[in-house]
Amino acid sequence: MTLIIGIGPVLYTLNNPDPQIQSLLFCKLRGYIFQICLMLSRWFVAFACIDRFALTSDKITLRNFSKPKIAYRIIIIIIIFWSIICSHRLIFYEIKGSHCGIINNMAAALYHSLYVIIGGGIFPAMIMIICAYFIRRNLAHKHQRRAQLSLGDYQRNPLDQQVLNILFMQIICYIIFTTPQLCNLVFNTISIMSPDRSNEHLAVESFLNFLAELMLYLFPVTSFYLYTLTSRTFRKESIKFFRSVIGPKNRIIPVIGGTTDGHHLEHQKTTTNACGVPVKISVMEIT
Repeated sequence: MTLIIGIGPVLYTLNNPDPQIQSLLFCKLRGYIFQICLMLSRWFVAFACIDRFALTSDKITLRNFSKPKIAYRIIIIIIIFWSIICSHRLIFYEIKGSHCGIINNMAAALYHSLYVIIGGGIFPAMIMIICAYFIRRNLAHKHQRRAQLSLGDYQRNPLDQQVLNILFMQIICYIIFTTPQLCNLVFNTISIMSPDRSNEHLAVESFLNFLAELMLYLFPVTSFYLYTLTSRTFRKESIKFFRSVIGPKNRIIPVIGGTTDGHHLEHQKTTTNACGVPVKISVMEIT
């Protein structure tokens, strides 16, 4: 959804007028839904880290938190929460020249910058980093306890290390891909304070917006590539899945009988031809 809503209008404008500056309704809805999708892609990963932390905990109360029904409720709560928080875009977005956004309202622009920087950048990153630390500590305690119980014969589970590698790569990519947008928001907020901006200033601002938005598109679509590059188990399961999809589905499997040793048996079966005359045919069976 992030890619369709974000890149779709850009591709459409290659041979058509830009709908964002032609329709105020489209300008508002596109910015509103696009912001919700971005926030959901970030906070779903953050709460997935919380879920992994609860799953690796020694405490039963925390492990009980990692259940599908709780995950479904949290997903619904997150969607409702960000649908309300991002609703200011429906109110304050406007069109001025070739620009669609918050242009003349300084208070709304400050609110937008602060909630994106804090709610979309700092808080999710902090949750991911803190959860990664506690997950690593929980797994270390688990390894130590298993090693003591096995009296020195215990070997570290490589799957746990792969999960940690995936988590760390997600955090690193999240910080790399979201930092340009946070810096761009600060730059745009400062630019609003100077209403008399030159054409060169507007061109630089538009170019920075394009680069920052391009970086935002990368994070929601990097999960598969991160998992493939960092997890050997994920690569094996992916190869197995694709082979099952593109491989042969219909195979002839011989029926093995209990009293024979794989010989062919031939018997005759009576049927009728097109004229209704009984005809005997030979039938081969594999036993």
